[in-house]
Amino acid sequence: MKTKILGLTLVSALVISACGSSGSASSTATTAGSSSATTSAVAKASTATQLSFNADGTPNLKGLTFAIGNAAGSAHIGDTNVYNLVQMLKKWGAKASQTNASGNAAELAVASGSLNATTGPLPTEVDAGLIVFGPNQARLDDVLLAKTSVATLSDLKGKKVAICCDASPDGVLLSAALSKGNLTSSQVTLLKTGASSASLNALIAGQVDAAFVHSNAVPKAGSKFHVLAVGATLLPQYADSFMAAEASWLKANPAMAEAIDLAWLASAKLFNTDEASWVTAASAYTKAADTTAQYQAAWTELQSIQGWPTDQSIVSSSVVSFNLGIAKQQNALKGPGLNPAAQLIDLTPWQSAWTQFSAHESAY
Repeated sequence: MKTKILGLTLVSALVISACGSSGSASSTATTAGSSSATTSAVAKASTATQLSFNADGTPNLKGLTFAIGNAAGSAHIGDTNVYNLVQMLKKWGAKASQTNASGNAAELAVASGSLNATTGPLPTEVDAGLIVFGPNQARLDDVLLAKTSVATLSDLKGKKVAICCDASPDGVLLSAALSKGNLTSSQVTLLKTGASSASLNALIAGQVDAAFVHSNAVPKAGSKFHVLAVGATLLPQYADSFMAAEASWLKANPAMAEAIDLAWLASAKLFNTDEASWVTAASAYTKAADTTAQYQAAWTELQSIQGWPTDQSIVSSSVVSFNLGIAKQQNALKGPGLNPAAQLIDLTPWQSAWTQFSAHESAY
């Protein structure tokens, strides 16, 4: 299915540092079942270019160091999976640390060599010259919240809608929502608030009939409003963020890039299958800033966007190209970010990690 978005036809983001391993060479070699790593209880330590796996299929990362950053200014509940990724690396024997950074500071730290990899928004990653090698949050957590009197997307005709701004996911999702409701932008009135929280306030205050907000804002709105559309459903290929690193680091450390992707898969699996453990981790990450009930509600809300599926297809050349197309459309790309998509992607570590994970999923 194709959706027309802002004039472009479109087909229907933590800094992690480490030594790396050679994407395809590492786990494809060890998953064949003939290596010593698959026959001994505890494997020898991995190296920057070769992962070594224990009998259960998990990597032995003893001796490796990961400096991990996250493209966020502080510890938010929604980034608990990033925190868990770091914990997985530690569990497998690595030394790992996480640094939260505002704006594009994490991406610039990777580009300068201070950190090895980052999760963050695609435009700021590729504009800094980084290469995508795995997923982070595979889908957006934005929803279109509306008054209960606005029952369908078609009912937005003649109504007032709040978005953050044009050059944001809100603007792209609005175009998709209007298209699905057989409407044009001229048939609604826009209020550009500058922030998702401001859009929510405008909706609650009765200034607008609908607003794009983050999913965790839904309980705050109250019973007078309902979710009219989910961003992850409107544009399932539109990702919140990706995993990225310097090309030179990926070339020198492909095994560690693979280990990062394996840790992402393990973290995603925990999120999808173990609410209690995730809630405990969320509390630890945010230093118990909220109640258990609030963490449980956050888990339920985040589950609804299906942003961390353990699915090989969530990151691919076509998915990254799709997101690059949106960024270009928003004039968000510059410098290295304007290079051909093929030069901005190296998914060998992800493919190798998926091969290992899928063969030994019960251990993760």
